[in-house]
Amino acid sequence: MAYSTTTDTIYLLEVKSYLDSPGVVYEHVAIEQDEQSGRYKLLTAKNYRETLAKRLHEDWCKSGHILQSTRISFGLIAGKVYRNRELELRKYFEKQSWLFWGPAEIKSRILRLSEKGYENNAVTIAAKILIRS
Repeated sequence: MAYSTTTDTIYLLEVKSYLDSPGVVYEHVAIEQDEQSGRYKLLTAKNYRETLAKRLHEDWCKSGHILQSTRISFGLIAGKVYRNRELELRKYFEKQSWLFWGPAEIKSRILRLSEKGYENNAVTIAAKILIRS
């Protein structure tokens, strides 16, 4: 899960690395199916997605964690994409108004974190270590 203060949106995310496999397959993600099956049911099963978003929004509004105006959306962060189809995935996710970070976006964000000054923050420190090695 991630939250964007800019758009007041909570993103429910699928996060896949698949570093030791072929990667996220475009055809496995860019489909709509009636039943909740496969690795990406959050992204491919419309009824599941809509029910989950509606219930979470209701519960979080009721508990005071979010405002009525807060939007629930979806996304995928993928460390590896099969056959380098990152651009196609990005276009598909943009069409859905969902968040997508592929290997290029992840790398770019890690580089930006590694260039920051000193921070006592585990994520920033990890980025600095990753870039050095």
